Amino acid sequence: MSTDRDPTLLDVFAPHPAFVLAETSRVEAPAAAVYRAIGGLRSTDVRSPLVRTLVHARGLPEALRGHGHFPDLGETMLGARCAFLGERPGKEVVLGAAGRFWTAVPEWYEVTAETFREFAQPHSGTIAVGFSVTPGEGVSCRSTIETRVTVTDPAARRAIALYWHAIRPAALLTTRALLDTIAARAAALTGS
Repeated sequence: MSTDRDPTLLDVFAPHPAFVLAETSRVEAPAAAVYRAIGGLRSTDVRSPLVRTLVHARGLPEALRGHGHFPDLGETMLGARCAFLGERPGKEVVLGAAGRFWTAVPEWYEVTAETFREFAQPHSGTIAVGFSVTPGEGVSCRSTIETRVTVTDPAARRAIALYWHAIRPAALLTTRALLDTIAARAAALTGS
C-alpha cells in the first residue's frame, strides 16, 4: 500500500486488503510511453506460452461445464465482470471485480466505481488491480502492477486464503509477463 503523501487509487478502492501481490519493473522508456503501453494492453499481446497455458487451465472447468468460452487473460485476472474503477491520467489506472472468484466456475457480481468500495455480498470478495507508472531518472521509469484482494467476512477470508495461496505462483508469473509485455510495447512505441 502507498506510503506516499497522496493516496493511490488502490488506497481509495481497496484500503484494507486481505491479500496483496505487487510487482515492479524498471522500464527504459519515458513514463508517457509506458502509460500508453498499459492503455493499449490486450491479452493477446502476452506471448508467454506458460501464461497462456495457465489462462487455459483456469478456464477449463467452465468450458467443460458448457458455460461458454475459455476466458481471456483479462477475464482470468478480474473475471468477466471487470469494471473500470478510476484513472489518474499518465500515472495510474485501476480495474476491479467482485464475486466468488475462488470457485471452479466463478460467480461475479456487477460493480461500478461507485459501488465497488462498499461491496458487501456475504461470502464474497473483491479484486482491484492497479497499473501505475512512476517517472525515474533520465528516460527510465518504474511500472507497477498491484493486485489487492478484499473479503466481506471470515468465511470468505478462509476460502480466499486457500485459493490465493494456490494461485499466487501463477498470478506472479502472469504479472511478470504483463510487465514484460508493457516494457516491450513501450519500447516499440518509442522505437528503442
